[in-house]
Amino acid sequence: MLSSLWNPPAKMPGGPPTNDTTDPPAPLVSSWQARADAGEPVAVVRVRNLQASIPVGRDAWGRAGLAQPILLSSEVSFARPFSGNADAGDERVSASGDTDLLDAGTVHYGSLSKTLLAGLEVLRLGGKPGSVGTKVVGGVGEGGAPRTADVLELLWVRMTGRVVDGSSVALPLDQVPFLDAATLRSLVLTIGLPKASLLGAGVSLTVTAGFRGEFAGKGEEKEKVASKNPLQSYSRCLRIQGLHVPTLIGVNPNEREAKQMVVADVEIDRYDVVEDVHSDLEKIIVETIETSSFKTLEALASHVANRILSDFRIGDNPAPMKERGWKVKVCLEKPIAVPFAECPSVEVTMG
Repeated sequence: MLSSLWNPPAKMPGGPPTNDTTDPPAPLVSSWQARADAGEPVAVVRVRNLQASIPVGRDAWGRAGLAQPILLSSEVSFARPFSGNADAGDERVSASGDTDLLDAGTVHYGSLSKTLLAGLEVLRLGGKPGSVGTKVVGGVGEGGAPRTADVLELLWVRMTGRVVDGSSVALPLDQVPFLDAATLRSLVLTIGLPKASLLGAGVSLTVTAGFRGEFAGKGEEKEKVASKNPLQSYSRCLRIQGLHVPTLIGVNPNEREAKQMVVADVEIDRYDVVEDVHSDLEKIIVETIETSSFKTLEALASHVANRILSDFRIGDNPAPMKERGWKVKVCLEKPIAVPFAECPSVEVTMG
């Protein structure tokens, strides 16, 4: 079953573009920019935290090839609302808000959930990703398990029929993508690994894409529209959430006498890495915080972001992350600093 998904025929006659050519990839932008490009949502279907377990990525100790829990979330935003579209003249436009019936302009959340879980089941049963044309659509990391990015790519293909940047069709002719790109405003897909952090609440990788949502065209013109990259832009964002690290921080005299807990959320936007590096990132974040002695959260957050951009390296590549175009957001909280508040927090974005 997996071979038919990852090794489609070289040519797909009639309508969909061939797999031996590519459209220009959509630009990789920040998550905020991808949502802005898509525009304000008017009709959204969401599924949050579907639970499964497969060997994927790296665990909290950086070990590859081991099974771990996974959480899947998806947000499907449609180009047209669910109501007031009865006379729009296109069967792909929903009128479900008026008719109280599901139609081609929306999606059943149960079917959405089953589609996502079925993609994971393929991997759980031992399937391995491969390639489409000249584009790598999935791979195998250390330990024989797919990387987190590979799993996300496989699910994206099942949902849209194309790879994450929209440049290549990656389904064979006998498999129809779950979603019709022409009906979409945006699509968000998140893979969460709640046990992939030693000191935090988990790690997640999210793709957000803005679609062109083109309804125009009939016959040959419709096929011409369908053959183009349907994405305006897309983003990839890695998040390491809820890192609890004790450190010396604060401006008051009592705060200079003992360490207190700081909670850090770190996002790497415009994330362009396929390998799983979250455990290495966590190490540099934790080391930076616990060895510091800043008075202000503003200075500490800026220092953490600068360390990631300037000092973090991936494998043997000497290029710093600021040269890759990473955008790093660091949010720091001090849970015990204000007695009658849950916590004060400071957030900075750099890169």
